[in-house]
Amino acid sequence: MATQTYTSAGGNQLTAENAEYYQRAMLDRLQDSVVFMNYGNKAKIPKHAGATTSWRRLEMPATLATTAITEGVTPASIDLTINKVQATVQQFGAWTKITDFVDLVGLDPILTETSQLMGDYAGLSMDAVVRDIVVAGTSVLYANNRISRVTVAAGDKITAADIMKMRETMVKNFVKPVKLPNGGSGYLAFTHPSVVTNIMSLQEWKDQNTYVDVKNREKGIAGQMYGIYFMEAPSARVFAGEGASGIDVYSTLIIGQGAYGIPDIAGSSKPEILVFSSGNTENPLELYKTCGWKSCFTAARLNEKCILRYESSIT
Repeated sequence: MATQTYTSAGGNQLTAENAEYYQRAMLDRLQDSVVFMNYGNKAKIPKHAGATTSWRRLEMPATLATTAITEGVTPASIDLTINKVQATVQQFGAWTKITDFVDLVGLDPILTETSQLMGDYAGLSMDAVVRDIVVAGTSVLYANNRISRVTVAAGDKITAADIMKMRETMVKNFVKPVKLPNGGSGYLAFTHPSVVTNIMSLQEWKDQNTYVDVKNREKGIAGQMYGIYFMEAPSARVFAGEGASGIDVYSTLIIGQGAYGIPDIAGSSKPEILVFSSGNTENPLELYKTCGWKSCFTAARLNEKCILRYESSIT
């Protein structure tokens, strides 16, 4: 994600070289933090066109055309269903003060480190907004054939059988695969590191990554099983204390093509870093500098059939 850098007007502005450096510092950290933001369908909204956009999706007719046409007789027309999904963007951001004294006597380059921290903070914050919208989908599969989140118990970990059920659910819903990080195609699962650990403990995973290919074992990644690619996502949603006997329940979010969208007003979903160094009427003695970020975006679930939430416990 590209960022933009702003300095205050007039006074002792940051040099262009410094501004570029802070921008790059934020970008480097941001790239490592963003997961959910990267896989939404981007919807461009031009400036001065409002804050709301919409997607329209044609639904497949409920019944197939399996009756032969009678010779010379035009069959009745069928009705098409068009579903409309709307989303309204909002602004998000945060900032902090850095006193001139700390900046003057500190042993570390505090403004640079703050810019880097804001990169992490922006990425994780934005990802959490998208995650919480997408994870609230209506299609759910519970581990070990459980019927609800509150019934997920301590031993209900992810299994090879459940991974096959994930694939089965997506295929039955005619969900198209997406392009995967490994260059192939399949369904993408945003997976908590603790669930990844359980996957790597499966005998099926061990067999695949011992006798077939050892690259996943060497790199420490779950990789792809049964058409599902497990992408490690530290920010994957955890439902704290909502399982049986108050255990934590871990969500794995499986998506296919056209699962969710992210509106963008003229590139405003790309986080901006703002560094102000000179004084104003609120800071006449230039006793502090400020560093922050902002972004304008939201997310919307476009097709519930293309999103599957799997809930399980961990070891």
